[in-house]
Amino acid sequence: MARTSVYPVPASVDQITAEWLTTVLRSQPGAPPALQVADVRAEQFAQDTGFASQLYRLHLAGSDDIPATIVAKLPAEAEVRESVTLLGGYERELRFYQRLAERVPLSAPRAYAASMASDSDNFILLLEDLQGWTNGDHLAGLSMDRTRLCLRELAALHAWSLARPNSDVPGQFPSIAGAIARDLFIPLFDAGWQVYRDKTEQSVPKSVARYAEGYASHAAAALSAMSEQRALLHGDSRADNMFFDGDRLKVIDFQFMAYGSGASDVAYLVSQSLPTSARRGNDETLLREYLDYFAAHGIGDYAFDDAWRQYRAATAYWIVIPTILLTGWDSLPERSQNLCLTLVDRAVATIDDIGAFEVVA
Repeated sequence: MARTSVYPVPASVDQITAEWLTTVLRSQPGAPPALQVADVRAEQFAQDTGFASQLYRLHLAGSDDIPATIVAKLPAEAEVRESVTLLGGYERELRFYQRLAERVPLSAPRAYAASMASDSDNFILLLEDLQGWTNGDHLAGLSMDRTRLCLRELAALHAWSLARPNSDVPGQFPSIAGAIARDLFIPLFDAGWQVYRDKTEQSVPKSVARYAEGYASHAAAALSAMSEQRALLHGDSRADNMFFDGDRLKVIDFQFMAYGSGASDVAYLVSQSLPTSARRGNDETLLREYLDYFAAHGIGDYAFDDAWRQYRAATAYWIVIPTILLTGWDSLPERSQNLCLTLVDRAVATIDDIGAFEVVA
């Protein structure tokens, strides 16, 4: 991954000046040499949902050929920053924008800058502002129509990465079953699960409670099923990473890109981004629709039995993400607390409904 560029990487939003932006925007292919940013005003947003980064909307003034607004993405503060750096999250996302964004059949915001400093983990992403699009609301959940749109786009990404000309691409990213998943996420589960049991108002079925209490002993089997394929995965396919404009979709946040079984992305999306009342009874139907979208790309068979087993295993595993976030309960904004509880509630219901624990226990 390229760590240097024609512009210095700012260490903070204060270093994103009008002069710096002028240099960046003039470096774009086809940019007019007279392009000029005269003034910039930064407005921080998504502070209750942007766990892994700091996000700013930059309001620009200057010549007619500059965008009115751009989104700047910078590293998170302190402990979160250290964790994401350990995960390689910032490098994964920059690698996507530098090497793949213009190649893959999954639409992402245009990147005006994507660089990391040569001597630190400071990085900058300057992205197209999707302010006119509708952001999926993770707390409210996705509609069935929007879920199907997401599944169609995920199927296109997975199939593209398995086609012979692109089969080397997934290996540019870690395995979904890599050391980070095993050694970082899993050990935090028990503490987060205790917070969940203390805070939730939902009843937990006994079978799911038994599974969760032995989560660490079962997670390896789940990860094994989730890595049976070598497809390129988004890795964080949830509602608030999706932006909609009618039947168009743009996806953000590529910090958890990995390779593994396509059903892993599907399971994360369906088990946690759909309200339980909408999802219940539709897991198999939605997976079959995903497989139909996948088959339309003509690269080979993805058998339902294999995908269903991987889907169930991934559903059993993915409960880890919102659960471990609960370990920071006291520092979470109220909306984030409610969101994490809701996502674990949905995961618990899905695990129970499809007997997900049966394929890993």
